[in-house]
Amino acid sequence: MLSFSLKSLTLGVGLAVAASLGAAPHAFAETEITFYHYQSGGNYDAFRAILDDFEAQNEDIKVKDIFAQSQQITAEVQAALAAGRPVDVATVIGKNIVYFLNNTDAVDLVEASKGDTEWLDGYLPNFLDLGRVGDAVYAIPHAYGTPMLYYNRDIFAEAGLDPETPPATWAEFLAAGKTITEKTGKPGGAHLHASMGDYGTMVMVTNAGATYLNADGTEAEFDSPEGIAALQNWQDMAKNGMMPIATDSEWSGAFMGGQMGMYITSSAGLRAAVDASEGKFALGVANYPLFKDAPRRVNNSGAALMLYSKDAEKQAAAMALLRFISQKEIANRWSRESGYMPVVQDPLSDPAMQEYVTSFPYVKAVIEQMSQTVPTNVWPAKGTLEAQTVIRAMLDELWAAKRPASEIVPEAVAKVNAALAVNR
Repeated sequence: MLSFSLKSLTLGVGLAVAASLGAAPHAFAETEITFYHYQSGGNYDAFRAILDDFEAQNEDIKVKDIFAQSQQITAEVQAALAAGRPVDVATVIGKNIVYFLNNTDAVDLVEASKGDTEWLDGYLPNFLDLGRVGDAVYAIPHAYGTPMLYYNRDIFAEAGLDPETPPATWAEFLAAGKTITEKTGKPGGAHLHASMGDYGTMVMVTNAGATYLNADGTEAEFDSPEGIAALQNWQDMAKNGMMPIATDSEWSGAFMGGQMGMYITSSAGLRAAVDASEGKFALGVANYPLFKDAPRRVNNSGAALMLYSKDAEKQAAAMALLRFISQKEIANRWSRESGYMPVVQDPLSDPAMQEYVTSFPYVKAVIEQMSQTVPTNVWPAKGTLEAQTVIRAMLDELWAAKRPASEIVPEAVAKVNAALAVNR
């Protein structure tokens, strides 16, 4: 394994200073860097173990990890930057990257690489695009997920459906959900709603071949025929009885408890689903359903890493850490131990990853979707809260099923664009 160390950079200076002071040449000053993150539980253990391994190879660097809940990480990083507290590496939710680029002084990783950018080449290009601005790169993928179809194989069998043939299209998903509800009395299935903001809505629209937001995030465009058709599916899930009106946590609880047929949510919950199903029901995992003839295009969820060190020594230490994390063996290890999707190219060229897929076949569908993953849409600096409130209200009205999506969606898009007009 490669080792990225500051010692080679500071050896000459250290020897000169030691000689002038009559001190032993092996004494090195310790550089401490901060790493803001939202990893907890088992994921924190895996995360910290990687940092510990980095420190073991770089005895002159200490990494202080600073935790915040995923819902609070954006505010915590903003507050630290505004207060002048040290922020070296920060976890930034994908959809907030543009806001951070426009409102904080992030460091260009290409410039900080000082001509040696080969370490960035290992990442999937479509994953790097979220943090790319022209020739500059401000964010690297770290904790990415992709939406998957989780299903209860036992409930499928109970409903007379083939557990070996999960729904491959939205039409099949709706039909299977209706059958499950009619035959078993259990909820047939549900789709991620609001626990990740508007992510569920974004995925439905994007996968149908529609554009959710324009390139700079200042205008909603999901009132196209494809977007309206995709969101009609949301209403149809409620109309056919398969999806009860509930929260994401209630749906997740029902599925994890073996009381719901299907649930579409992020691959980040894969390990939790496997653990919850053990001894209760036979779990199935499949790709996100296709929409008619459109190729699968699913937005990533999760977060990237951004660099903020301005002090030369701290920046060099933080860059050493980012290079360490980017190595295929380390990136794949993080994926295996955390449940997040792989972020480097050709992960299966890593023998450890091959063994992992063999022993944990659920992850095959996740790896298949890597090349079909597109960057999450990013919202602009102003009007986002109001716009997302409109979208949640739109979903509630679709649920009520008093009017079709063809009437509800264009009205919602007009309200979203009014909220975002301040950015144009």
